[in-house]
Formats: sequence, C-alpha cells, structure tokens
Amino acid sequence: MGAETFTADWLDNKSDSIDLRRRRADALNERIVQRADWLEPGDRALVVAMFVDGYSAARIARLADSQPRTIRARIHKIVQRLADPRAAYVMLHSDGWAPSRRRVAREIYINGRSLREAADMLGLSFYVVRRHRESIEAMFEADRNTKQRIDKARIGSRKWR
Repeated sequence: MGAETFTADWLDNKSDSIDLRRRRADALNERIVQRADWLEPGDRALVVAMFVDGYSAARIARLADSQPRTIRARIHKIVQRLADPRAAYVMLHSDGWAPSRRRVAREIYINGRSLREAADMLGLSFYVVRRHRESIEAMFEADRNTKQRIDKARIGSRKWR
C-alpha cells in the first residue's frame, strides 16, 4: 500500500507524495537534528549518524565497538531530552539567568545528568542544584500557563455570536 499522489498546490501543478505519518516523523527528525547543536560532541555525533547519515544502531555500534542495544538506549534518551519542551525553554531563556543556574539547567535538561551528577560535575552542593532545578521548573510552568491563558483568550474572542 503506497502513498497516494495528490496535487498539493493547484497553482503550480505540483504533485507531492502525502503520507502524514512520514511527514510528522520527518518534522520530528528535523527538530531533533537542529537541537543536536545543544549537545556535547559525543551525543551530537550519535544523533547526526542516526538521523542525518542514516546509520542503523547496529552499524553505529560496530563503529563504536559497543552493543546495538546500548546505542539504541542512548539515542532514545537523547531524543527524549531534545523533544522535551523544558530543553527548548532552557535554551531559549537561559541567557538571562545567573551563570550557576544556566550551568545547572544545561547539565540537567540538555546533557541529561542527574542532580547528584550535576552537583559533582559543577562543584555545587546537591541542595543548590536542586533549588536551581525547582526554580527552572517553576519558571517553565508559569510560562506555559501564561501561554495557555493567552491561547484560551484568543479562542474565546473568536466564538460566534
């Protein structure tokens, strides 16, 4: 069962293959590849090999002298982190934060470190790292709630009268 061909743009008489599942997957892949710039070099190389170069996990594992299962799990975790709206929030807003909060946010939300690992890596106490994470979570939730209220107000103003 192949994808049907439809005329997508009647002005240009352009025909495109329309498969919504593939288009959604392509959009997600593009977003992941764009956000890969935020990652450390090793994780970025995995994302590029998988999503740009089209290597399979088995081939990447052979090149890295690792197990395919390990590579798949690592890529899965990376994709989850990059698809998380908190990662985008951190990268969008962290320039205005204190340096310690910016470093904590990057280690937790971009590099996927635990609170303990981030504390050890940054030379901060566990308490300080946890407080920064709680503040970031609160800012993220406040921003998301504000956007939802604005969207609801916009939808409410369009109701038929």
